[in-house]
Amino acid sequence: MEELESSFAEIKSKAESRQADLEQTLTVAEKFWDNLNGVLATLKELQDNMDSADPPGLDPDTIRDEQDVLEVFIHGRKYLVTTHFVLRGQPGSLWTWQSLISTGCN
Repeated sequence: MEELESSFAEIKSKAESRQADLEQTLTVAEKFWDNLNGVLATLKELQDNMDSADPPGLDPDTIRDEQDVLEVFIHGRKYLVTTHFVLRGQPGSLWTWQSLISTGCN
C-alpha cells in the first residue's frame, strides 16, 4: 500500500509540474501570436502604402525624400526577414522572438 501511495504522490507531483509548464508555455504562445499579428498588420499597412504611393517625382528634392522613405522601408523589411528566419530556424525557442521584440532587433 505504501508503494502505491508513493507512486500516486510522484505522479501527482509530476502532473502539477507539467500543468505549471503548460500554463507558462500558453502565456508565451499568446504573446507570440499577439506580436506576430502586429507584424502582419504592419506588413499589410506597408504594402497598402506602397500600392497607393504616387509615381516617383522628377525633381531632386522629391527623389531624395522618396529615397529616405525607401530606406526606412528596406530597413523594416530586413528586420522582418531576420525575425522570420530566427523564428523559423528555432521553432522550439519563443524566447528568441521575445528578445527580438524587446530589443527592437537593433
